[in-house]
Amino acid sequence: MKRAILICSVVLLCSSYIWAQNPLISPTPQQCTTGERVYSLPESFLINGLNETDSTNRSIAENLLPPKSKGKKYWRLSIGERGDRSVRKVANKIPKKAEGYYLRVKDEEIVVAGNDERGTLYGLHTLQQILKQKEIPSIEITDYPDVPLRGIVEGYYGTPMDFPTHLRMLKYYGMNKMNVYLYGPKDDPYHSSPNWRKPYPPKEAGEIREMARIAKINGIDFVWAIHPGKDIRWNEADRDSVIQKFESMYQLGVRAFAVFFDDISGEGAKADKQVELLNYIDDHFVKAKKDVKPLIMCPTVYNKSWSDPKSSYLSTLGEKLNQDISIMWTGNSVICNIQPEDMDWINVRIKRKAFVWWNYPVNDYVTDHLLLGPVYGNSKEIADKLSGFVSNPMEQAEASKIAIYSIADYTWNMKAFDSDKSWNNSIKELLSTNADALRLFAEHNADTGPNAHLFSREESVRIKPAMDDFLNNALDNAVSFKEGAVLNEFENIIVAADILMADQENPYLRDELMDWYPQFKLLGEMGVEVMNLYKAWQDQYQDGFLKSYRHLRALQYLSYKYDQEINANASQPGIKTGSKVLRPFVDKLFFHLVNEYNHRFGANLATTLNYSHFRLESDVAQLKNLAVTLRNENKISVSALNEVLKWNENGSMTLALGKAVPAVEFRIDLGKTDLGWLKLEMQDENDSWETVGLTQVWSTVYRSKPNDVKVKAIRLSNISGKLQECYLKTCYLLIKK
Repeated sequence: MKRAILICSVVLLCSSYIWAQNPLISPTPQQCTTGERVYSLPESFLINGLNETDSTNRSIAENLLPPKSKGKKYWRLSIGERGDRSVRKVANKIPKKAEGYYLRVKDEEIVVAGNDERGTLYGLHTLQQILKQKEIPSIEITDYPDVPLRGIVEGYYGTPMDFPTHLRMLKYYGMNKMNVYLYGPKDDPYHSSPNWRKPYPPKEAGEIREMARIAKINGIDFVWAIHPGKDIRWNEADRDSVIQKFESMYQLGVRAFAVFFDDISGEGAKADKQVELLNYIDDHFVKAKKDVKPLIMCPTVYNKSWSDPKSSYLSTLGEKLNQDISIMWTGNSVICNIQPEDMDWINVRIKRKAFVWWNYPVNDYVTDHLLLGPVYGNSKEIADKLSGFVSNPMEQAEASKIAIYSIADYTWNMKAFDSDKSWNNSIKELLSTNADALRLFAEHNADTGPNAHLFSREESVRIKPAMDDFLNNALDNAVSFKEGAVLNEFENIIVAADILMADQENPYLRDELMDWYPQFKLLGEMGVEVMNLYKAWQDQYQDGFLKSYRHLRALQYLSYKYDQEINANASQPGIKTGSKVLRPFVDKLFFHLVNEYNHRFGANLATTLNYSHFRLESDVAQLKNLAVTLRNENKISVSALNEVLKWNENGSMTLALGKAVPAVEFRIDLGKTDLGWLKLEMQDENDSWETVGLTQVWSTVYRSKPNDVKVKAIRLSNISGKLQECYLKTCYLLIKK
């Protein structure tokens, strides 16, 4: 036994020694070998190769450490790229891959040699990470990316990042060895309708110019995207308008462009017309400029679930679109993980490697949730099947870094990607001092909640088995040994929420998430109190039970009111936290204990705090999983849809209210001026259905005013006899308080 303990101790000591010698490098290098020697950090560098490298690399190298001076211990640092004299002695070790580099630390000398300028830049970024350690191991790294284009597409619906945030995030992308950023915020009016034909005003133009400059010095292709399809006219004037807009962006320093045709219907969605325009842009602008990167396009049919076997849309792109134009693709659906067979399916049809637009961690379809969990689910075997991979972030830019860090790691070296390790490292980098508090918050704010895309994430993974064990035993009136673990979790949540609200290390993150922290704390307090309720029940302490019961009811109400008042103008309003595991645990245990109390003492305590009796029923695929929320106790809203809604023939949507309520007004906006194809019916308190007329208020907004008639349900049906393409922008019923 003693021998086993000794062996175990030796293994642990060796592991610690090895770990100490291996600095944290992200993204994970392709090959990294450390030697036995460990060096103290040098005080300065004598740099060789400054006159041969570009200005960005020169600046980074010069600022790594102070330059050589009298009395300071210095090392020699040689930097350069293939062919430079400064790195000629390691020329045969430089990987012959785009953006690859070779780095060596040996005998108080460091060599950083890139296959190209960007490779040298990435080698210097790796050296910056190594120099953050207290000591440097002798180390040899041969490194290069798996995916040619890696980065971000800012393509979400909602408030675009402001200018300072853009600059901060561009630097972050570059430091994580991402090399492409697509600018296409849906709510930038000069990117899309109504002003895509117009140049940016001077202030906004100056910001674009600076963003393109900052991107360039951080090794990023700044891709400006236009979204003309909502109102484009397939004529020479609009073709020239696109070229003129691109020319105005070129004058601002933009050297990469994209055309988005996503989330549109009608004339703009015609494949042959899109191809004609794109090929013209490619031939007469992109190739004519000589210094512009290959064109990128996002198709209207950008996922498999929308592809009609009878349609020639994808095959038209594949056969007729210039081969150097990249085609974006989200996978089998709008939001999903990517597998090899998925890539094979689309690549055959478009006759090139697709450019993946991964809709994660974007939360514009669940704006009441934060997606802060680990990055997982995508195959590690698709690197050679795609031309690029970009992530669509949340509106919360700083919080999106948790996922972005891991996506950079994944796209650089897929087979070595470790989801949990990368997630933990991202949190430490984002908030080093209070990493434990942020980690606790993140693991309980990972899932999407109900949504039209049926996309979900694991949440509360670490504590869920203990909670399941405790709850199952509690419901069976049996003893559970997990009580302490569960109570401790909720107590830690309260502490973490306070720490995060008071954090001074990362004010950007604190300000972004400040709306969520109080709700998180309330959930922790509810958890502690429901465990007190359980203890009082076990101890048969009736006064204690009633005290905890009253407190829990108060906390439930405060949480409800907070959800009603904060984030109220979002497309999915409210603030949800711990919604997949923690909140259901509290609600189930509360319901069970109060039921038991009522049964034993003949009491009539309320078992739930249920403000919403509403549910949505539909045979339209995109509608049936939409969330229904109650706002201000009188507005019953169906969540909006960002994508084109394909309302099938005879398809219907029913909003069931649970009981008859006095209806004041029903309002809907489907993005169409003509709703002659839509039938509105209301069910009265006697279960009879009556057809009700809709009145056009303005443009695409329609309403019906039932005048306080009691309504049990509302049904909308497509009576046109054919599929209708529209948008679900607004759908709500006002009821009398």
